[in-house]
Parts: sequence; structure tokens; C-alpha cells
Amino acid sequence: MRKSILATALVAVLPFVGSAHAEETSPIVANVGLVSDYAYRGISQTDEKPALQGGFDYAHDSGLYVGVWGSNVSWLSDLERGTDENSGNSLELDVYAGYKHSFGDFGIDVGLLQYVYPGEFDSGWRSTIGLKNPNTLEGYVGFSWKFLSFKYSHAFTNLFGADDSKGSQYFDLTAAYEVVDNLTLSAHYGHQAITGPAKSYSDWKVGATYNLSGVAIGLHYVDTDMKDKSDYDADARYILSVSKSF
Repeated sequence: MRKSILATALVAVLPFVGSAHAEETSPIVANVGLVSDYAYRGISQTDEKPALQGGFDYAHDSGLYVGVWGSNVSWLSDLERGTDENSGNSLELDVYAGYKHSFGDFGIDVGLLQYVYPGEFDSGWRSTIGLKNPNTLEGYVGFSWKFLSFKYSHAFTNLFGADDSKGSQYFDLTAAYEVVDNLTLSAHYGHQAITGPAKSYSDWKVGATYNLSGVAIGLHYVDTDMKDKSDYDADARYILSVSKSF
């Protein structure tokens, strides 16, 4: 199922890649970035080490869109340390499709997002590591008004391999405001409600992004309210990011 979703996205994207620079009005937008730590919902996916990231988005005039995004990750290989298991995973691929529409200052965004972690997660791996298959499918709906946005995500599968976590939810409230030309301040608060034995938690992020000749340079403070947060790479930290879209 996830392979067919990935294939569909790539088929939609690849025919336009070669012409992305040919027309300023191209429906394809590419992005590439480097971060000092890939934090997802407050938890480091790279053992608080740098990550190289990038992707493509295709948006149709109707509001329909599709995209693919990737990043190096280490959280699965980190869990394998000290065991004989080796899934071979070092990559996260996100494939998504949805619909966006604006009504003046208001906007709506609804879609599906498939997280893919290429690797081998056989019964021996699952038994030793204590996780199910980490590949995860979420549906989402988002609403925005000017500088405020709210997004709700619902897991249709186990959440990143956590046992009996199907139906987990994530609530994301974000504000981003351009205080002066090219300087945007942002604040985020999120709550991960996890079904099953895994514990729910909240995360938050505050910081600033400066646009320097088309290059976005960001510095953000990230933290969570998890207990034993250092065991989960979810402690308070600053994250530096540099990215560009073209």
C-alpha cells in the first residue's frame, strides 16, 4: 500500500522536475535544508545530530497537491544498539496528498501523510526492539487565520511502531508573525495523545526565522514535558536551520 502511494507521488512529481526552473509559475516547488537536529514533535530523530532534508511539492490550481520529503534519521538504528538486529534504516520518506483552499484570511488543508522507513522489520526485529512496523499513515485537517494555524492529525495505523497505538492523535497550534521585513517570529504548542501503553506528552517551540536573499535561517528553542526526556532525546535544546525553496 505505502509503495503504491510513494510511486503515485513520484510519478506526479518527476515529469515537472526538469522544468522547475524554466518557468517562474511552475507548479513544482523544491526545497532543501540543513538542521542541527531533526526534531519531530519535540523528539530528536537523529540523536540530536544534524540532518540533511529536502523534497518536492506539486500544487494544482484546483487546490489539490502532492509531495514527497525526506531526511536522514537514526532513531531506529539507535534502538538497535547492543542487539543483533539491524533493520538497515537510515532514512525517513514522507509522501502526502491533500487539498488546500483559502477564503480571504481563512484557509483549510486536509490530506493524508504516509511515513515510510525503508528497512527490514521482521518478527525477530519486532520481538527484540519491542515495536511494530514503524511505517505510519496519518490523516490530517488544518485551519488557518492570518498568522494563526491549527492542525489535527489522526493515526490510521500504529504510531511509529508503538504497540496498540492506532487512533493516536496530535494537536498542533502555531503562530507565525512577520514583525519586520524578512524576520518572522513563531511559537508552537503541540500535544501527542497516544493510545495504548505508551505515554502521551506535550511539546513546544519558539524562535525566529530570517530570510536572507531567499535563504531562510532559523533558530528555535524546543522542549517537551516528557518524564526522563533525555532517554528519548526530547530534552530542551536550541536548533539551527538553513533552508531554501526554488
